[in-house]
Amino acid sequence: MAKTNKVAAIILGAAAGVALIKFLSMPKDERDEFFANIKNRTSELLDNAEDTVEKVEHYMDEYKSKGENEWIDKLYILKKMFKNLYGSGKHYLL
Repeated sequence: MAKTNKVAAIILGAAAGVALIKFLSMPKDERDEFFANIKNRTSELLDNAEDTVEKVEHYMDEYKSKGENEWIDKLYILKKMFKNLYGSGKHYLL
């Protein structure tokens, strides 16, 4: 694994850890509401699968266009994709 890929993996792992800590520190009713929002949004994305696939392909094309050493830009693209797919509401973790 290239050094830049290792750094990107560490950053993504750290982000996942922070998100998990934040999720677990929420009161149970907020966690339930958050989880319900994720399930509902995922169902919406699946119901509109063609549109979802187009969005993801757009971001993946943008991701692939970046050079091997542009891992910060690649992480930003992934963040934009998840923000676009899951929004930036009250319970947005990123």
